[in-house]
Amino acid sequence: MNAVQQLLSERCVAVMDSTIVTRELLGAGPTALGEAKEIVLSSPSRRVERQRHQQLVEALLDAVDELAAEG
Repeated sequence: MNAVQQLLSERCVAVMDSTIVTRELLGAGPTALGEAKEIVLSSPSRRVERQRHQQLVEALLDAVDELAAEG
């Protein structure tokens, strides 16, 4: 599956589209979406996207904390 992720990344296929492709390759079962997300985001070829995702999550959590502190 890593070779598939490398190919998708080299062709500039976005993370969401790569996740859909990967889910289909896994057979689209009930747990396939979570597995596909994990495969895509843990792929070495997606290091930059993984960092951006983490930064976004951290920024969202900070914003929620600020809103909660404001009451």
